[in-house]
Amino acid sequence: MSNARRFLEKLVLAEEAARPLPEMTPQCEHRRLCVGMATFDDFDGVWFTIQAIRMFHPEIADKLSFVIIDNHPEGAAAASLKGLEDWIPFLRYIPFRGYRGTSVRDLVFREANADIVCCVDSHVLIRPGALAALVRWFDEHPGSMDLIQGPLLDDRLEPIASHFDPAWGAGMYGQWARDERIADPGGAPFEIAMQGLGLFACRREAWPGFNPRFRGFGGEEGYLHEKARRAGGRVLCHPAVGWAHRFGRPGGAPYHPSWEDRLRNYLIGWSEIGWDTASVEAHFREEFERMGAASNFEAVLQKTASEAASPLSLFDGIFCLNLDSETARWAEARRRHEQLGIAWQVERFPAVATPENRHRGNAISFRQMVAEAQRRGYEHVLILEDDAVFIDNTVAVMQSVRSELASLKWDVCFLGACVWSQKFPYLDGSEVLQECGPVTCTHAVAVHRQAYDRILADIPAAGEEFGRWLSEWLACDQYLSRRIADGTFRALITSPRVASQPNLLEYDDADRELAERYVI
Repeated sequence: MSNARRFLEKLVLAEEAARPLPEMTPQCEHRRLCVGMATFDDFDGVWFTIQAIRMFHPEIADKLSFVIIDNHPEGAAAASLKGLEDWIPFLRYIPFRGYRGTSVRDLVFREANADIVCCVDSHVLIRPGALAALVRWFDEHPGSMDLIQGPLLDDRLEPIASHFDPAWGAGMYGQWARDERIADPGGAPFEIAMQGLGLFACRREAWPGFNPRFRGFGGEEGYLHEKARRAGGRVLCHPAVGWAHRFGRPGGAPYHPSWEDRLRNYLIGWSEIGWDTASVEAHFREEFERMGAASNFEAVLQKTASEAASPLSLFDGIFCLNLDSETARWAEARRRHEQLGIAWQVERFPAVATPENRHRGNAISFRQMVAEAQRRGYEHVLILEDDAVFIDNTVAVMQSVRSELASLKWDVCFLGACVWSQKFPYLDGSEVLQECGPVTCTHAVAVHRQAYDRILADIPAAGEEFGRWLSEWLACDQYLSRRIADGTFRALITSPRVASQPNLLEYDDADRELAERYVI
């Protein structure tokens, strides 16, 4: 990359960082059907998709709402996307910059306030009558667990593909195929193995979900369909639910898909559902050879496989708290995350700046991170601070922790803390987990979903009520310590403590005895 190109990219990033994020639209009232889409700088696609629905599907207008997940709310399209809410009834705009990728579509189902959710790409046009047929089908099957899709229409608007054959091609599992039954739009739905995800629908309560560790693009086809079947549903092609997809992009896509992301997603998704990943490796090796990059493949495979299998990726999400002004600290944190093999999963979470009292901003930020984990449906989330340092055998310790945590009931798990010279008992049969008493510091603490409601009820979001809370509890770590002491939370702590902070390495009642081992 030329110096001029780097300079221009830095200017763009600086402009985006300075641009305020649009606010999330409040929840709309409940509707029968929500059409939702995730988008990245594609205002034109969103506009035409939504307007075409409003123009050519008037029979379901009184049942319909829209959800837009803006996956680049710092971008130039954000204000226009947000502005759609001013003149389109029952439209909800949701900015999301936590991570980039197609699995962001999971939020469409979580944020929709409707019985049925139809997720489409933000540049899909839906055949007239299709949405009415979709609603009618679910009216006739009120408890359905099925995933409903429809035939792809070509640029002549003729049905061309009813499903994907389960075969590899061009770095993707699934190749377009045709069942002649799609020729009759009035025909009965029929079972298929899988289909492209330009349009798919199910009852909101039946949504099987994407793996929260997916990043970037690729890996969902086949995986999602298998999850639907294992949840008790079928995958159906409904001939009436035809959709046309804009594949051509003369100006190019505004994002840059990564082969590493794609390969990692397949390894993660297929491992989750128990499919053999040998064919994943074989196909990607062939693709690298075809591209003339065969010599790079083993390194890419080793890196992505190691990331996918990282014991720290046991947590559904990893948030790292960092002030916008602390760019150097963030760069150093990223270096440590890279060394641990978790940088691909760690999300920078902008800390609330309260220079008059850092405990105030820390507690507000902690609450926001817990609320975000709950909103995404995470089973658990690991919260890091940007100065957290790690012990030399972190990966080995966490490998054992990973195998034990899944069978335990816990609310918070400290990967590091100031223990004030306390000695805690090991759990029965464990050499890496201890029953934790009151401790301080929150530089590396995991929170389980069973604690989310209690934390969000205890800590007010803001305002005078939060001020009174802070006067009583003093700080976030003091709050957790006292809740552990009164039995509200069951807390565990790793042994050794795999994470510390620079200041804790100086004290005998903290981590000084292991100071030389905190080298990551």
